Amino acid sequence: MAIETIINRQSAIAENEADDIELPRQSVYAVCNLRGGIGKTTLSFNLSYLADDLLAVDTCPQGNLSYFYDNTYYAGQQTNVKDMILPYLVPGLGKAARVAAYIGATNPYFSEKNNYYIPSSEELYLLPSQLITAINQTAGLQQEQRVQAQKSILYSLKTEIVRECAENSLEKCLIDTSPFFAGATQLAWYAADALVIPVRTDQQSVKSLELLINTLSSPQSEFRKYLPENDRNVPKIQMVVLTHCGWSTVAGARNEPNQQTKVYLKKVYDILSKHRTLLSTNDPDNHLFMLDDFLGSGRISSIESKPIELLQEGETKVIDRVRVSVNKSVGKCKNQLKFIARQLW
Repeated sequence: MAIETIINRQSAIAENEADDIELPRQSVYAVCNLRGGIGKTTLSFNLSYLADDLLAVDTCPQGNLSYFYDNTYYAGQQTNVKDMILPYLVPGLGKAARVAAYIGATNPYFSEKNNYYIPSSEELYLLPSQLITAINQTAGLQQEQRVQAQKSILYSLKTEIVRECAENSLEKCLIDTSPFFAGATQLAWYAADALVIPVRTDQQSVKSLELLINTLSSPQSEFRKYLPENDRNVPKIQMVVLTHCGWSTVAGARNEPNQQTKVYLKKVYDILSKHRTLLSTNDPDNHLFMLDDFLGSGRISSIESKPIELLQEGETKVIDRVRVSVNKSVGKCKNQLKFIARQLW
């Protein structure tokens, strides 16, 4: 049974004994789900630490990933992802260059990494209407010109990512997205080679996965209807990561997910089985992974902008006048994150 295969592999992952999966490695991934609070930014932050020569792009207007990289982000006026995209929507504006900032300059935990990031902007909330306006303005052009103009708009973020990676000699890119599709998330999907989809262990997240898959595949969706007929550049799903998983407390159970986690594991597996043509391989067993609820480790990681990989068991921090500690499960969390990272690059 496939679910048992995934559970057994997850046990090996927890012990750092699992073999890597032969997934096609891509250059650009978008971390996305059409719902908030499921772990997109936490996953993006930790995966970015586990890579080198990486460009991280924050397309969520909340800017949490940008804050993790630079705790002065909300007070700053740095050039951002909106500045890169806007010249493609408003003709006559000068295009930005060398926007990416070195993460190690503002987050010392990344000082040994050759990783860069492009910060977000709260003005991305306005991007959906600006994007639609720009696309509608191409309607009066001749067909060939219209197609080229629309492609320039839709692939604007992709064009800029390619340029920034070339200018900074970077090989990989990870895009954090917002909980809604329109605007920068839409451009992130056009820019990505493949998607990484976190799904929390609750019914609302499962529904959001179904909505995402429908948006990815339906010809009438906002994502597909603007694509030229001869240029159906649809990203594959590289992996779905079931987050906030719980584990059995039964004596003798070895890294066995609890019953609630198993229920959602099966629901997600069934969805992937029905839509396996969207996966980067044809076997849904290769694409579903579990990630612990980080608990205290996650709270300390977030408050200190410190990757999980660098936390130590027993480490403590007072947060909101409550002492929070890193428990022994942090070792399992590290192994899970490292395994996921190895299946990307």
